[in-house]
Amino acid sequence: MDYDFVTALEAIARTKNIEERILYEALEAGLSAAGRKMYGEDIQISTEIDHDEGAIYVWLTKTVVNEVENPALEVSLKDAIYLAGDEVVIGDELDVELNVDQFGRTAAQTAKQVVMQRIREAERDKIYDEFKAREDTLINGIVQGEASRGTVVDLGRTDGILPFSESVPGENYRKGDRIKAYVVEVRKTSRSPQIILSRKHSGLVADLFAQEIPEIADGTVVIAAIARDAGFRSKVAVRSTDPNVDAVGTCVGLKGYRIQSIVRELEKERVDLVLWSDNPLVFAKHAFNPIEVLHVEYDEPRDRIMVVVPDEKLSIAIGKGGRNIKLASRLVGRRIDVRNKAQFDEEREQFITADDRDDAMEELQEIPGVGHTTAEQLYEAGYDTIESVALATTEELTNIPGVGNATAEKLVAAAKQFLEDEAAEEAAEETDGK
Repeated sequence: MDYDFVTALEAIARTKNIEERILYEALEAGLSAAGRKMYGEDIQISTEIDHDEGAIYVWLTKTVVNEVENPALEVSLKDAIYLAGDEVVIGDELDVELNVDQFGRTAAQTAKQVVMQRIREAERDKIYDEFKAREDTLINGIVQGEASRGTVVDLGRTDGILPFSESVPGENYRKGDRIKAYVVEVRKTSRSPQIILSRKHSGLVADLFAQEIPEIADGTVVIAAIARDAGFRSKVAVRSTDPNVDAVGTCVGLKGYRIQSIVRELEKERVDLVLWSDNPLVFAKHAFNPIEVLHVEYDEPRDRIMVVVPDEKLSIAIGKGGRNIKLASRLVGRRIDVRNKAQFDEEREQFITADDRDDAMEELQEIPGVGHTTAEQLYEAGYDTIESVALATTEELTNIPGVGNATAEKLVAAAKQFLEDEAAEEAAEETDGK
């Protein structure tokens, strides 16, 4: 081996993006395989490559004997003394250097096959490691065409597969199209790594938001939850870690530029931005924006959230095939049922017991300034918890007979203050307990 060969190996390493060390190890393994091809599988062979001198050394380990029966395993005492000096005795083991130029064509072909196999294995491992690190991230690719299992996508160093089950209904992928996909899994196989892509995964939406909106990328705005019906609609709940930043407004962008960029990439799939809340009732109300929600209530016996909307908005709130209500339920993580006022009143009578009514009345009277009569008026109007009063708007409360604008404002303010005081007391108790 000369320096030109060393240079060639280094060039291969750069081209294949693998370490030179792996190439040299492959060459040593190939030479060992070639030696066994020539001299038999029982030989003890070792190799070494001097990178600086560009030299290859191959040795056979032989036993010193009086009479040689197997030249591949034995060396005569006379020859051993010639090679290593007078100190050699019968039974010693001696490394005898081989001349690689004497390797036959078959042995050389064996060496080549071993080297190429090792290079392919190293290249597969490198690609696998590279794409394994990109699981659960967005990736760009170019459509190559369809295969039996899905759409083949060129990812640069290898191809990925977009299974038909992970393709969005209505999207057409033509050869040469540039697409973005989500890496859901990277599998190691006996051939090239198998990279499974998706256009349906909700992670695709999350990563598109992070690409288009710097505040999400830097953590100022956080995506708290996503519910997606790929190709039709996604609901994305966001919250701000900075009180001075409007989470929803930030994602919409000036004149809707940011959200429209995301919608274009999703092939016109509708995206609803929802302000996240740790209160399930508030969160459920936000999940139906921009539809007006008249009332939200938790139905404990059936473990569901009841959302009341105007008659004319009922079908829109439910959505075609129940899609909107299903997405809202998945987003909030609770079963949600949508009713108009008449339906809600009818069902409410069925699941509210006398004890429930008494408990609700007692709770409402804990609001400063609320007596039995006002509590009864609130309850009959559908406000059966302090939280429901705190979440109500002044306009909603003024629909209750006998409640004017000033009274409505006082009720909301008092309910909010009560909840804040209660939260502060709980926090103080926790601090004292620590």
